[in-house]
Amino acid sequence: MGDTGSQVAPRKLPRLATPTRGGKEMTTRRLQTKTQGRLAMAVLVIACACGDSATEPPPDGPDLIVSIPDAPASVAYGSTFHMEVTVLNRGTRTAGRTQVFFLHSADQTITTADAVLGSEFTDTLAVDRELQMGVRVEPPRDALGTLYYGACVDPLPDEIDTENNCSVAAGVEIFLPPPFGAVVDRTHQSLTSRIVSGGGQTSYQVYRRRSEAGDFSRVRDVSASGEETSYTDTGLEPNTVYYYKAIACKDAICSDESDEWGGLTEVVGPVDIPAVPETRGEKVNISFGTDKARVHWDAVPRATYYRVYQDEDLDAEVSAPALSYYDDDPNTFLGAYQTTRYKVQACNKAGCSGDSETVVITIPPPG
Repeated sequence: MGDTGSQVAPRKLPRLATPTRGGKEMTTRRLQTKTQGRLAMAVLVIACACGDSATEPPPDGPDLIVSIPDAPASVAYGSTFHMEVTVLNRGTRTAGRTQVFFLHSADQTITTADAVLGSEFTDTLAVDRELQMGVRVEPPRDALGTLYYGACVDPLPDEIDTENNCSVAAGVEIFLPPPFGAVVDRTHQSLTSRIVSGGGQTSYQVYRRRSEAGDFSRVRDVSASGEETSYTDTGLEPNTVYYYKAIACKDAICSDESDEWGGLTEVVGPVDIPAVPETRGEKVNISFGTDKARVHWDAVPRATYYRVYQDEDLDAEVSAPALSYYDDDPNTFLGAYQTTRYKVQACNKAGCSGDSETVVITIPPPG
């Protein structure tokens, strides 16, 4: 008999199951052979598709997002403003028509539950394309301080992500504008001013000084809820110039100071009618809009105010010591400035002078 121990038949080892990897079951089979008296181990890795892949295909569909609104940082009380947003499709397919809602929020988070100011329908929007749309906003009449505005786009049925359809909020400060004042009547011991503002205030702080170089002091708080208020300052000296300015307030919120205005009290006793003033004028060029006009005159002794006429119609009464009048409504045609004519009278409690020479403010010749 031969040496039966010189040859060993290959021995098949059991199949060992290993943890899955990448969604496929991995099996290892070890083969053991003896070749030339040496033991060799071979490991075979066999992959089989025994389940779904863990790597899902990328989502497919439109994805609409809305930019932060383009709106002014601040707006005067009683004014409107334009708000605009950009809608972008950053998905993988064209977005169908939908609707954008413009919203006013009570806080800095914009949601579809916020107050709707208006809406606009979109057109279809290709991938990576954008469109702009906007609305005219009228803030609430009783609101001051910072208000929050934004927009949401109505999600589409096949949209990839419906959690990004609302914009970030834009804060718009609603502020009280400074008032405007002018002296409209006078006696030898009082000056009456008309104070005008855009509304929203409940009172004015009125300040006065006696000389052009002096310091202002607060003389009165005047209750005022309308757009126009009259205030009479009494106990003044005759034939004396006083200057004023005012601040509009609502509770703890107040406007900036107004420009100052002035008035001249009358003299005590009889006075002559003032002489005719010397006048001149100029056109005020407005870069983006209709040009305006300004009329100047020299001071006339004993004149406490001046009447300015445009083309025979009384256009304004200007209290001394002011010596000019800015006309923001000159003659125009189709929005363009036209030649305008002015005359001025000097006045006091005795009456008014005759007309000044006509001031003609013309359109400059072309070229």
